[in-house]
Amino acid sequence: MLEVLVARDPDDAVSHTLLAHAHRMQGNHDAATFAARTAWQKADQDQVKYAAALAAAQSLAKDDKEMRAQIWLRRAAHVAPDDARRARAIRDYRFVRDTSPWSTRFRFGITPSDNVNNAPRDNTYILGGLVFVDEDAVPLSGVEINAGADLRYNFNISQTQRDFVELSWDQTRVVLTDDNVPEDVSASDFTYTKLETTLGRDWQSSAESPRRTASLGYGRIWYGGEHLSDELSLSYRQRQARPGGSHLWWHAKVGYADRQDNDLRSGTTSAVGVGWRFPFEGGAQLVLSADVSSTDTDSSISDHESLALSTSYTLAARPMGVLTTFTGQAKFRRYDTPVYGVDARSDDEFTLSTSMLFTGFDTYGFAPKVTVSANRTNSNVSLFETQSVGVSIGFESVF
Repeated sequence: MLEVLVARDPDDAVSHTLLAHAHRMQGNHDAATFAARTAWQKADQDQVKYAAALAAAQSLAKDDKEMRAQIWLRRAAHVAPDDARRARAIRDYRFVRDTSPWSTRFRFGITPSDNVNNAPRDNTYILGGLVFVDEDAVPLSGVEINAGADLRYNFNISQTQRDFVELSWDQTRVVLTDDNVPEDVSASDFTYTKLETTLGRDWQSSAESPRRTASLGYGRIWYGGEHLSDELSLSYRQRQARPGGSHLWWHAKVGYADRQDNDLRSGTTSAVGVGWRFPFEGGAQLVLSADVSSTDTDSSISDHESLALSTSYTLAARPMGVLTTFTGQAKFRRYDTPVYGVDARSDDEFTLSTSMLFTGFDTYGFAPKVTVSANRTNSNVSLFETQSVGVSIGFESVF
């Protein structure tokens, strides 16, 4: 009957949607997806487009094509005629995402900065009582373009555990806008690329017990177009839901870096950290974290211990759909051996930032995000004193 209706009126989007459901119920998944896609193209009302997108997602999910189903559910959320139906599309999206063996994440951001090369505030430094001046060590203004992607595949899935393999790619490119760039400096000198593969397992003994993750990773880093380092890491993370909706977690990691630029800088880094996230009534949220790490190498320049403290607070109020988060970070590095004078190097780094996620302007579940940050590093060695101000513009998934 539906095929007759569609043949009589090829522009009848409602009949195409119903035909998609009928094909899905009979197991004709390709035909169901085709009918739902046709309904989407023919529909001229949001509620009909919404129904067509749901029909496409359901047929694709039944056909074990979860990644394509997630795309159609994002479309459904985008055209949902009311909050209730948008919530249903988001709920279905999360269910498909969590049960799919495949998952992807993408990152992109543009960050104008007045110090893209992380140069010192003062390009003069004292070594052995003598004053040196590095004419090239001056802050350069420019734009950082950051991009990244994670592709993950889950296998051996059960109610209490799953194994996974993940491939991650991150890259930062720089466009210099400064009028006084030294002749021997180019934007490609600051290109950073990292490619990493990880094998791991998530597990928990029961729904109330902590969720644990153990993983083994191997990564390669390039800087300025040159092979900089190969890294091997072993990590463990545990997360626990607490009464009142808060979450507590801790993690430990040990890694070895094989430096290609200077073998003396090859060595191990061990780290341990703890964090706590606490929600307040109305949607506000506080996050606290602390991390301690130690780097052990044969290079006096690289050997050091560090302590990092971070706190962030997300406001409950969302004027015009803007989710605002304030973040403060402090990192203290202490080096083991004096190199630049009588005393060993000591750095104190502070960062303040404000991020605004414009959830009221999301497109297919992605919203623009703007972050303004200021960073300053104080050191007893002037060569390592830096400061910078930047604005980052990117996109973030809201579900």
